[in-house]
Amino acid sequence: MTNSLLEKNINSFLNTYPKFKYYERPKKKCSILKGLIDICDVDGNYWDSFKIEIFIEKQKYPYCVPIVKETSTKIERIDEWHISEDGFCCLDIDHELEFMSKRGINIITFYQEKVYPFFTNVLYKMKNGKYANEEYMHHFDGVIQFYEERLKLNDVSVIIKILTSVKNNDIPGRNQFCVCGKEIKIKNCHLGTLGFLKSLPKDRIQRDLDGFNNLNN
Repeated sequence: MTNSLLEKNINSFLNTYPKFKYYERPKKKCSILKGLIDICDVDGNYWDSFKIEIFIEKQKYPYCVPIVKETSTKIERIDEWHISEDGFCCLDIDHELEFMSKRGINIITFYQEKVYPFFTNVLYKMKNGKYANEEYMHHFDGVIQFYEERLKLNDVSVIIKILTSVKNNDIPGRNQFCVCGKEIKIKNCHLGTLGFLKSLPKDRIQRDLDGFNNLNN
């Protein structure tokens, strides 16, 4: 293994979760953690287990988003369960995962904050008919929901204006009025969210902008 940080984190992961094994795959760009994830409720009562694989890009780690595949086939392969036909799991909206990867993703933290909650929520829905936490809608509807919740706006034309400002790096200064059109200084309005959006890949912002422009038309 050439990535010393990955080696350190993998060893810590395996010591913490002994039901997993690491497969380095020297000729492949992704290594794999394969194992069993046991789900318990808040009282420590065992619910169920899933076989999963976690794919990690060796050279890019920790600045990459691990990909998770459910291999036990206990989850129905339909959009409603946020899983692809091949078993790849949609752990969160891409924007949040890409933001995490910019800062660097520790595989243990990722497992605890994204992987385990995903499968816990799946089991909760299997038992109760709905997710315990709010879920994102599917496809571009989920992107719309993300921006409406992040910006606290539902005006597509204003969202387009904000995305265009981010794309063109044309964001007002802290003490200027916010790009959303409110006569409020940006530091008291959307400064934090604009900083979040600026950190996302440019092609992500462009795809979202194209989607909203199509929607507006």
